[in-house]
Amino acid sequence: MLKALKVGLVIERANRRNLVALIAVVMIVFGFMFYIKAQAVGNQLIEKKGDYYSTQAILSKFQVKDASETGDGSDIFKNLTKQKSKIALQIATLTMDRQSMYYESSLQLAELRQEAFQLEGYHDIAELLPSKLQNSMDYLYFKWMNDAGRDTITDLFQYIPFLLFFFSYVGAGWYIFISFQTSSILLDDFEHSSLIQGFPVRFDSYILSKCMISLLAILTSFLLIFICASPLWIVHGLGNPLDPVGIYVGDAVLISSVQYIAMSLGYMFVISIFVMLLSIILNVLLKNMYLTLFVHFILFFLPMIFPSLISVFPYNPFNFMNFNDILRGVPVDLAQPVDITMNLGLIILFICIILMLFAIKTFFSTGKIKRA
Repeated sequence: MLKALKVGLVIERANRRNLVALIAVVMIVFGFMFYIKAQAVGNQLIEKKGDYYSTQAILSKFQVKDASETGDGSDIFKNLTKQKSKIALQIATLTMDRQSMYYESSLQLAELRQEAFQLEGYHDIAELLPSKLQNSMDYLYFKWMNDAGRDTITDLFQYIPFLLFFFSYVGAGWYIFISFQTSSILLDDFEHSSLIQGFPVRFDSYILSKCMISLLAILTSFLLIFICASPLWIVHGLGNPLDPVGIYVGDAVLISSVQYIAMSLGYMFVISIFVMLLSIILNVLLKNMYLTLFVHFILFFLPMIFPSLISVFPYNPFNFMNFNDILRGVPVDLAQPVDITMNLGLIILFICIILMLFAIKTFFSTGKIKRA
């Protein structure tokens, strides 16, 4: 086992794919920084102006003139008029740098939207407003901030807020990243089989050594993310690690920023093991890197291209690969809602990992390594 690990490390040290992967991690982290700056992400004033114009466009669909309590407008029209007023107040408080008032008005806006869900005619405009689940998360967030008496707005260029933003989107591409990194996990060594045929190496020991080396590379990628973001800590400060984040775990709940980051890292690690074992099986069966990648992409993108498949096959492990969508409760808001959670995803992924390990041990462990 130790000999297999030693030889594997020698081979991987010269593998350019690992260097390219690490460079890609660096570029992605700095790319996120550039994106935040260029697109003014997190600028509440710009976002609220967009909300204001959106609400104004919705109100223009109603043929009424009087939005007072006794006027001729419908209940949903009056509710939307109040929403528009609260959004205008949000814009004013942000302009005057009165953050505590901003959180208070935001909480009132979330309460108005909760009321709107029960009003006649809401379904006609539902697609133009936040979903019930998103509004529930907003309500919990603004209530927490209001109760805590916060008078500052999160700066995404601080260390913890940036990492939170990064890990809230990285799930969309993590499966693809690991697929590229492991697509030839066995094929590269088969090209250098003479290096590992000088001593007896059973396939299961070989597989274990390859997994350990790949996991080491993945942990290095994790470490590199934190290192690349560290200049933000020096220049802009740490940020508050206890700031709340809304997630869906069967219900809308709040967790701290560091909890979300730790949860994301753990989920990414489990996904990495799943993808790595699947790549091993595909390498043995297909003996081709491009076919391995093709199968990976088909399995990953199929639920995205055809969302109805999620409701047909809710326990498909590939439904859980974009864990950020699961934490945001996106499947709950599909045309055919599916109530799947991160905990369910972890259970399914662990079952799949055990089954793949059993398959590798049972069907592929048949003696010494031989040239492919």
